[in-house]
Amino acid sequence: MEKSKLNRAVCNILFIVIFIEKMCIQVYAAELELEPNTYKDGNPFQFEISETWTSKGQTIHSYDVSEYGQIAIVFSDNTIGVFDHDMNFLYQLSFKTDGKAGALWLNESLLFIDFRSDTAIVCDEDGHPKHFYDITGPINYGYRVVDERARYQGTDEYYCVKKGGSNDPLIHYGFYTMLKRISENGKEEVLYESDETSDTRFMGNWVFIIGVLILVVLFQNFRRKDI
Repeated sequence: MEKSKLNRAVCNILFIVIFIEKMCIQVYAAELELEPNTYKDGNPFQFEISETWTSKGQTIHSYDVSEYGQIAIVFSDNTIGVFDHDMNFLYQLSFKTDGKAGALWLNESLLFIDFRSDTAIVCDEDGHPKHFYDITGPINYGYRVVDERARYQGTDEYYCVKKGGSNDPLIHYGFYTMLKRISENGKEEVLYESDETSDTRFMGNWVFIIGVLILVVLFQNFRRKDI
């Protein structure tokens, strides 16, 4: 009897996890509110610039397109790849963080965003932090600004998709497998496609959460037996 209850509890936990992963969040365009700041640590995220693209094949976390058509893609291995309008590789910015990160174009400067500390940083051409900002708004700026799926630059429309997921730009996922562009004449082209169908970092977080939930259920069942 106790074993049957435990099995049902584990199944319920797995169902909840799958349901959460499929949930969608509606977002609306907004601008980041930035306040200049200074930090004692000159390079808190250990930025490094490289002319070698090491993230090819990785999944996409987010992206942005500059006014002049440069494309910045945040990959799942803590790197940001920068490309020209035709997806020719320009440079790569790597960073170290245990939390979620993103990137936006601030004019023609790349703005690195750390969600955990609500910090935004502009780096120079050598990868050294040049300007620090505190992100003060808007509320849920990650969903409303940084993680926007559909973006527009000139007459081109850009959007990222997840294999097996919805193409609705209002539905957001933890990662994406493809970045596309539609030109003014309606021509669609694939700018980037991941070799992977799952994000190992994203899945690792869920494995940890599931493990904790299962341990909690087991602990509660053992306590009932003792009582």
